[in-house]
Amino acid sequence: MELTREEEAILRGEKGPRLQECMRILTTIGELNGARRLLPVWSVQLSGISFKTMGTQGTEFLEEMAQEARFQVPTTINPAGYDVGGPGLVRTSPEFREKQDRIVKALMTMGAIPTFSCTPYTTEYSPPPGAHLAWAESSAVIYANSILGAYSNREGAPSALASAVIGKTPDYGLHHPEGRRAQIVVDVDTSKGPIRYTVLGAYLGKQLGQRIPFFRGIRPDVDAMKELGSSMSAWGAVPMFHVEGVTPEADRQNLAGLERITVDAQVIGEFQRCLGCDETPQLVAIGCPHCTKGELLEIARAVKKKGRKLPSGTELWVCSNRTVIRETAPAVEILRSAGAKVIQDTCMVVAPLSDQFSVTAVNSAKAAFYIGRKSFSGQKVVFGTTEELVDRYL
Repeated sequence: MELTREEEAILRGEKGPRLQECMRILTTIGELNGARRLLPVWSVQLSGISFKTMGTQGTEFLEEMAQEARFQVPTTINPAGYDVGGPGLVRTSPEFREKQDRIVKALMTMGAIPTFSCTPYTTEYSPPPGAHLAWAESSAVIYANSILGAYSNREGAPSALASAVIGKTPDYGLHHPEGRRAQIVVDVDTSKGPIRYTVLGAYLGKQLGQRIPFFRGIRPDVDAMKELGSSMSAWGAVPMFHVEGVTPEADRQNLAGLERITVDAQVIGEFQRCLGCDETPQLVAIGCPHCTKGELLEIARAVKKKGRKLPSGTELWVCSNRTVIRETAPAVEILRSAGAKVIQDTCMVVAPLSDQFSVTAVNSAKAAFYIGRKSFSGQKVVFGTTEELVDRYL
């Protein structure tokens, strides 16, 4: 790679061992992927900051890094393991809380912005079109690339941390127009009935792997595209998608010679039946990824329509970030008055659910993917739309 004098000095260790370690991470990744240089980034999004995912070794590594390193660009962070800035609605053990607080302290020392959200694009830190990023949260990466017209590879936690410290990322992949081209055409046939976008994304994530799809036959709004993208990036590794007539780069795509597949409501309906079980949940959890304003308002309408307090024995979590919760205060009050927990800074995926619940209902295929795995929460999953879950269990 062609490094500047300052970059070479950091790589030689002249700015300290921590910065040297970060530069080694970035140059190694760059060389493996054919990057010729490091590219300045507009912002970084760090994932995996919950103690549930970071563990003791990761916590100690972060604390050592915080002794020397500071973030050079705006750096937002993913949800923590409990509502660190809230009233303590998420129950944890004292040990878990103490270790999570150590992680947060290290991140704040380095200069992290306390968004604690997987949807930084719903805050004042949403990037402009054309901005180069180093984001690690998969659902945020696909949203930024596809909907905002920003540029980010799907970073791992170490490479995103290194980019925050150095302020740069290797210049390859989705930072170039050729890395953003559609690789397969997906025709969505809605003649047999409507299709849930979160389920469509999960189904295609398994089929596509890392390929970038071009969708025809659908006109999703922004929240629907958020559902579609987050599920594709969880069930597969899709970093970007195009929707004909909708997304900003769709009209630049050359579809000649691309493989084409067709999906319809029957195929997606059959797949949806595999997402959950028929058991009664102790928890109904909505907000994976974190709720947008529109989604939070939808939940409030559904709960208000029900017209009564939530029954005992089942909790309702509505997870979002501080900005959205603040800007939808009337809807939040409706939910809280009905007995729901409107939770900031964490979510059902990274909070320690297994200590409290064994069966959780969700409206998100991304949430279903993660919380059903033993490495996360090992939950039995019930799956349905927001209205179905409210009507059936609340």
